[in-house]
Order: sequence, then structure tokens, then C-alpha cells
Amino acid sequence: MKKILLTIATVSLTTMTFAQTVKPCGELFFSEYVEGSGNNKALEVYNPTNSDVDLSNYRVTRWQNGASIWDKQFSDTLTGMLKPKDVVVMVIDRRNPSGTGADTPTAIELQNKADLFLSKDYNRSYSMSFNGDDAMSLDRYDATYKTWVLVDIIGKIGERPKTPGGWSDSFPYSTGLGTWYTENKTLIRNESILTGCDTVAPVKRGLTATCDQAWNPQYFNPKKEWELNPRNFFDSLGTHTSGCATLSSEKILIESAIKVYPNPSTSSFWVESVEPISGLQVFGVKGELIYSVNSESTSLENKKMIHCEHWNSGIYHIQVKTVSGQVLFEQFTK
Repeated sequence: MKKILLTIATVSLTTMTFAQTVKPCGELFFSEYVEGSGNNKALEVYNPTNSDVDLSNYRVTRWQNGASIWDKQFSDTLTGMLKPKDVVVMVIDRRNPSGTGADTPTAIELQNKADLFLSKDYNRSYSMSFNGDDAMSLDRYDATYKTWVLVDIIGKIGERPKTPGGWSDSFPYSTGLGTWYTENKTLIRNESILTGCDTVAPVKRGLTATCDQAWNPQYFNPKKEWELNPRNFFDSLGTHTSGCATLSSEKILIESAIKVYPNPSTSSFWVESVEPISGLQVFGVKGELIYSVNSESTSLENKKMIHCEHWNSGIYHIQVKTVSGQVLFEQFTK
């Protein structure tokens, strides 16, 4: 069974509605990263939702060499419409076969994978000129706050890892120890990842602290979410395998009809639904399955007691499936 990583806002037990919810599979996220030889550079973005998405509301940003000041970064706005469960492949715009130096052309096989060519003029717009030591973000324009907010990040903004190598799988992940991930490599997002670092509420400045801190508090360990592939590996660009394909076949409710109490708790808690529960799962913050029960192993009931005395302290995410096929989400703190 696919592991599901959820980011859910706290629910009011009196109103039984979420103040604001970030659903799994509810926002675009990076699904592939290519940093190859020369100008062989590409990014792939996946649409996990069930709706067409207007890409003109999104951009990619390069945080050059550990920079963290929003207004001084290098961004390229996207174009077109992205269909549900589809990807858009962005390749640096170096197509002149006579180009040299910074204008050396990308490999033909990579050009053939492109849906969008970005960063044509190195001196004006060069978000795609990343070299393994630049954090990359996917940003969405928020019309309410009239600013850009981060919805996903590769790397850690404000940190420049050692080169050659880039970020690695060895603590503290930025000193060149262990296996290198972000320089001269292709990274594919793990199937279990269902969302980027979108947060419950954007703030009035571009760099949302909650996006960076909640998703990756102190370090960027690429091994947690990315599959490592060799340099100049382009074969998988253009498609992405995601757990969202399965999740999308079930009905997800924004307004929850379940409650969890007492919450927080140190020993046990109840999960109660308005209708009989046919399946219940609890996941840790990394998407690992902690607890699971279904109607085949227990009688159908409207509520279920779960013992948690042996769990680690922290936040857990609960998924409940009812007899009518509704899928409900809630958060619990140990």
C-alpha cells in the first residue's frame, strides 16, 4: 500500500470544519530535477490535482549560491495549461547548435523532452542556470496577498552546499560528505510524495518561513524524497508515477466529519465518525504507516480507540474511510 504524507490544519471540534486545509495532491510540486553536463538542465513539475492548472500563476526561482533575499533572485514565469496528473518539462533555452561557453546547446534528446524552454537570455533571466549549489523553488502567485509564495523547494534556501557535489545524503548534507545528489545528477521524486511544501496560509512576503521550517526545519536531506540517477539521464522526463493517481479515485472531503479526542494525548485517543468506519490509518510526518485497521479485521463502528503509549512524541495524520466511500483527514498530537 502506498504511504501517504499529509499536511492538515487543526480542526475545531465544535464546528467540525477546517479553518483552512492543505490537502495531499492539492498543489503542484517538483517531480524531477536534471543537472547534467554543460547546459543539460531541466525541471519537471507534476499536477497531482483533478483539475487543469493555469501555469501563468507559477514561476521557478533560482536562489543563487545560498542567497535568501526574495527580491534579488532569478525567476521565470511559466505558460500554458497543465492537465490533471500530467507534467510540464522545462529545459534551459540553449538550442543554437553553434553556441559555445554559457550558450553551449543542450543535448538533442533533452530538447526533445521540453514543453517549455526558459532562461534564454543569461544576462536577464537565468533561473535555469543552476549548478547543484543553488536552491530551486516553485512559486505560486497569491492574488489575495498580491505576492508570490513558495509551494515547493529543492535544496535549502540560504544554504550553499560544498561543490563539487552539492547536497548529499550524509549529515549535515551540505559539506560534501556521503553521496552527492544535486550536482551532475538526475533526481526523481519518490512515488510516496503527495505534496511539496505548501502551507496552511501564505504570508505577505515571498519567502514563507512556514514553507521552509515546517517541511525541512534545519537541513535538506535529498535522500528522504528523491531517487538518485546518473548524470544526463533523461529517459523518465515527461511522466511521473505518484500515489496521487490512486488517491484521486477516492472522494476527499475538505470539511471533516470526524473528530479526534482527547487531542493531544499520551496514552490513547478516540477517532469518531458520523458514519461507520471501514478503514483507518495513521501516518507519521515522513509518510510512514504507523497504524492500520479495516473492516475485514474489525466490526464496523462509528468510533475506534487507538493506543499510542509506545509512539514517539510528535504530530500524526489520520485517514479514515467510511462505508459510503468518503475519505476524511484529521491531525493528532502525541
